[in-house]
Amino acid sequence: MILILVNVFLFKSAVLGIILGVIFLWYNSKKVADIFFPKVHQGLKNLFGLLLIMAVICATYTIAYHLYKINLAVFLLTLLTISIVIELLSFFAKKEHYFLENFSLKIWQPNNWKNLFLPCLVLLIDALLVYYLFHKASSGLIRSPWELVSFKFWWLLGISNLVLVWTILNKKSSKNIYLIVAHFLLLSSIALILYRLGYGYDSFIHGATLKVIEDTGTIQPRLYIYVGQYGLSLFLSKLWQVDVLTVNKLLLPILFSLIWPSSIFYGLRHSFKWSYRMSYLGVLLSSLIGFSYFIMTSPQSLSFLFVVLVVFIAPELRKNEIPFWLSFILALITLTIHPISGIPLFFMAFILSFDYLLKSRNLKKIINIIIYSFSAITLPIFLGIYQWVNNVPINNIINQPLKWPWPNLTITWVQNYDFPFDWLHNIGQNMALIYFTVAIIGLYLILIKHKITFFRNQLILLSILLSNYILTKSFINFNLQISYQKDDYPNRLLFLIALCALPIFLTTFYYLFHHYIKKQPTIINGVWISVVVTLALLVSTYFSYPVYDRYLNTKSANVTAADLQTVQYIEEDAKDEPYVVLANQMVGAAAIYEFGFANYYNNNFFYSMPLGNNNIYQEFLIMIEDEASRQTANQAMDKAQVKRLYLVVNNYWHSSKSANQQASASADEVIPIANGANMVYLYLK
Repeated sequence: MILILVNVFLFKSAVLGIILGVIFLWYNSKKVADIFFPKVHQGLKNLFGLLLIMAVICATYTIAYHLYKINLAVFLLTLLTISIVIELLSFFAKKEHYFLENFSLKIWQPNNWKNLFLPCLVLLIDALLVYYLFHKASSGLIRSPWELVSFKFWWLLGISNLVLVWTILNKKSSKNIYLIVAHFLLLSSIALILYRLGYGYDSFIHGATLKVIEDTGTIQPRLYIYVGQYGLSLFLSKLWQVDVLTVNKLLLPILFSLIWPSSIFYGLRHSFKWSYRMSYLGVLLSSLIGFSYFIMTSPQSLSFLFVVLVVFIAPELRKNEIPFWLSFILALITLTIHPISGIPLFFMAFILSFDYLLKSRNLKKIINIIIYSFSAITLPIFLGIYQWVNNVPINNIINQPLKWPWPNLTITWVQNYDFPFDWLHNIGQNMALIYFTVAIIGLYLILIKHKITFFRNQLILLSILLSNYILTKSFINFNLQISYQKDDYPNRLLFLIALCALPIFLTTFYYLFHHYIKKQPTIINGVWISVVVTLALLVSTYFSYPVYDRYLNTKSANVTAADLQTVQYIEEDAKDEPYVVLANQMVGAAAIYEFGFANYYNNNFFYSMPLGNNNIYQEFLIMIEDEASRQTANQAMDKAQVKRLYLVVNNYWHSSKSANQQASASADEVIPIANGANMVYLYLK
């Protein structure tokens, strides 16, 4: 702790900060685990220790944000509290921590080298893939990361996946989990590496918010969600002495690679009593749900990880093999990060605690009915209130007429007589339907095998989320979002439902594979299992990122160097005169990256964004899609009460040719940026 403080105030070294920070967090996590989780299986209990420390950080920063402000004093208070309280708890609990008592170099002895060959080969190939990705990184337009890589990448990734599966099938060592953690870190970091300026739109919004909080201690209007994640990023930034934007980008891929494989492996191995090999394979096959939510740090995505953890350890929480109060801690962390995940976890925590503490069956039934009834309607109420406090009228929140709640699961079939790619897209584009079908098969197998007891808590949480989804989809309208984003929140609820069904989904593969790998699998069995799991990893990786090929266009764009030049030019050209900009979201993200939340009109950002009330995003769509006319530009200026407007047309926009022709005729000035990559049109009133 003293060395960390010296580095914070004197050296300010990122290298030293990361080394000291990792030591501080890891060994304090082990201490906390020794105190509170002595009977929990090794590895998982250390993760629980880390989560308790994260809970302290989230809670402290959230309280400080609402009652004071976030600054260096809050960091020092949190750091000292963690250190001193853990030492006091260790003293009073008479816990002696021997961190190196099991340390051994036997694994590196010559007679073990044969067993190290495959794991080292996986790490070597993954290191080559990381080097290759850094070499291919770009600050230009990236419609899909797969445009930047060649087949060399896919061959190397396929070989790495295959060798990883062979490693699992050849030995059941618990050390395999470290290989999987490293491999999942690679899979979730592809966008982080390839997109030099940053991936996605939300990352720029959250990054700009973090910078404002770091500089001023708070932000207006006051936030009531997300602060837990911001607290983690701000604390780690000080601890590691690394820029907060970099920490925020790294946060989710790192936590995903730690929490996702560990919670699924230990859940399958100890909660559901799978074998070591099947548990490892289950972790790899879990990628079939898709990890697109985990490639860019956002509060919602981070909160999903805690849902996965609770889902897989629920059987042991119910038996109190893991203390049931941990479910409240996990719900608390999640609630400070994002309530859509945190609220259901709190209800789950209440159900688990009453199930364990109450002895009277009748009292349990009464309380459970009350909890179920209330939990079934909480999320739609919350989402309605969230819009109402953001000035959306009640009559615009309630659906009129009611909507049909069920998603449309249609079969997509492509046939371009190119077998590998036809096969790839016929699986990838139907993955939601495949996942649903396999989960139904898993539920059927659970019922006929009389294993329903293992899945009791997952089914309870599933029923809660299903009722919330049905009510939300049927009754709630989302007028804070533009038309094509109105299903964002219901889709997040659907993903939560899919996460809760993940153990049931994986059960189908358990009954498919476990007979073949009870003992050392034969060569034939090993080959076909390896091929299935390897292809599953490749397909899930391909479709977890934006896709742009002759089969599918996910219409993804990124902030480019030309966008940064554009917003810089506009700011200089305006010369302190108020203005607004009609541009797509990524140009707006570039403005946030450069200037933060600089200017507003009627509580809307001065670049067109598809959020808020009475904004100018609709005028942008008219200008870019229908007709770039002076009349529409004047309407936007009237809304914002300014006399200066810029229209930005990116050359990758599908209607850019017609928009450029119309805007050239109606604008007062035309300015090409970056050799015409972006065209800027000035309208004066």
